Amino acid sequence: MLAPSNRLGGMLACRMPLPDARAGLGAAPRSARPGRDGDARRAPVLAAVATCLFVLVACVAPERDVAIVPPPLVTLPSGAWSLVPLGGAARCADGSAYAAQVRPGDLDHLVVFFQGGGATWGEIPGATALVTPLLGSLYVDRVTPVADAGLTRAAPSGDVGAATQVVVSYCSGDVHWGDAVGVDGAGEPILHSGAANVRAVLDWLDAQSLTPERLDVVGCSAGAYGALMWSTSLRDLYPTAARSLLLDAGLGVVQAPFVEGTVGLASWNAGGAYRDNGFDDLVDDPDIDYFERLVAAAALGFGGPIGVASTDRDLVQAAFWYLTDDDRDTFAGAVDLWSEAAVARLARLDALAGVSTYLSDWVRSSAPIARPAIATGHCFVGDDDLWDPDVGAPFRDWWAALRAGAAPPGVDVRDE
Repeated sequence: MLAPSNRLGGMLACRMPLPDARAGLGAAPRSARPGRDGDARRAPVLAAVATCLFVLVACVAPERDVAIVPPPLVTLPSGAWSLVPLGGAARCADGSAYAAQVRPGDLDHLVVFFQGGGATWGEIPGATALVTPLLGSLYVDRVTPVADAGLTRAAPSGDVGAATQVVVSYCSGDVHWGDAVGVDGAGEPILHSGAANVRAVLDWLDAQSLTPERLDVVGCSAGAYGALMWSTSLRDLYPTAARSLLLDAGLGVVQAPFVEGTVGLASWNAGGAYRDNGFDDLVDDPDIDYFERLVAAAALGFGGPIGVASTDRDLVQAAFWYLTDDDRDTFAGAVDLWSEAAVARLARLDALAGVSTYLSDWVRSSAPIARPAIATGHCFVGDDDLWDPDVGAPFRDWWAALRAGAAPPGVDVRDE
């Protein structure tokens, strides 16, 4: 996780760097998606122009809604990642410009991936001292390139890598739900614009007039909450597509102060996201089971199977669970307490019609180096080992069954 940069400074400072070609953004081959020859020749140029506009917008007018024209999908180079700058109300936590990340591929198969990257909800005493040595930072405050691993790497025997992939970049500290101006865990100013950012991505997708046969919605960590919340909007965009929803390493296990106080879930002002997605009945009655209620509502309305995956002692989720209580002594034992609540939640979710769960005791390369003896890894789809037969096979088989159109039996591989 990237450490947050220096804070807003009135949200006027330009701090959006040019994408690094080595990261895969702006380094696309000159081939383009099959289509008109003119489109193929123009694609790299237009993608480069879009990147320049993105940087220019970040430098010139981050304090106002920005009228820019995002590049159409047909102009982006096939098989390579491109930034798609999105204006309007879309912004990152530090006020910098926002962009989706797109890799064109098979137009009959669309994968929409909600990026993760921490969270913050008002001032959290002691958060920096705990989180910095364990995780690096509470949240990411600007657009960061996707890693060429896990979900984004072509599978050796599967269809995910060949799909057209759209990454809903995450840089708002509010699990893609927020619409507020406040302070972060360290008491510094922050712009929670997750809902506006997702709406901008959805508007861009709508403008592409795609008619995919398959839609797979995926979220990792904070992105799992975004994928869950906005799943019904994606259903409405592609009503004829066969679809699945994967919530990876985001179980919503919190403590009561997070949902009952004014500093916590309320800090994000997420009511607009709830209402946009037909969850009006859940807006005004939050409790520690809010996540289960959202999954149950989505299971009734999404129109496809929902998978929920996690390791049983996830250090990242346990650390954020620890921070959701105002009255805390030490971090010792937090993983045990989180694990007990998480395993119980997965069992309840697995009992819901249309929902399947996957529980493991390890994700090798994503295991936190700082505490390998007491905790397990975080996010299957962002893990380098996802396609390795000795590590990823059980998860891949479960996820493939989910994408095939029905919720498979729940899987617990902790004893294997």
